[in-house]
Amino acid sequence: YDMLLPYLPHKSPNPQISVPEMLSLVSQSLSLNAPLRPTPVQRAVSPQMADITAFGGIWGIEAKEAIFNAWDPEKPKDYDNFNPFERNFDGAMSDENGCFPGESRGYKVPNRPDASWAIMQEEAKKMDEIKKDPKYGLSGKPGCYSLKWQENLGAPP
Repeated sequence: YDMLLPYLPHKSPNPQISVPEMLSLVSQSLSLNAPLRPTPVQRAVSPQMADITAFGGIWGIEAKEAIFNAWDPEKPKDYDNFNPFERNFDGAMSDENGCFPGESRGYKVPNRPDASWAIMQEEAKKMDEIKKDPKYGLSGKPGCYSLKWQENLGAPP
């Protein structure tokens, strides 16, 4: 302001507005008060995988059942919407991304739960209940397995 004083009239053209107020209005109208940092660029949303943190990151029957219950076969299969009990053409089961070993991009060896004869017998009982769900044996829906399911998806998480 002090540097501009010699060039400004000593009296404002409008007696109700002081010189500092006038400078403030001019600088605002010229956007001289805009931030000097660049506008942040919004990045593309990266794909997400099914969240199994509630199960200690263990890809066990409880986590699979939760993913299965949330699965919508009418929506396209992705890393978060898939049938965890579905098998590929080789008979393999998917990881927590819905990826299959040796076939899908991004397969990750899941953290598997402890196994014993007693645990396996309990899981077999749970599976008998899960198999009663009409979604269990579906095929041909957008959310079901196909060799091209990852075609329009980004890299797995």
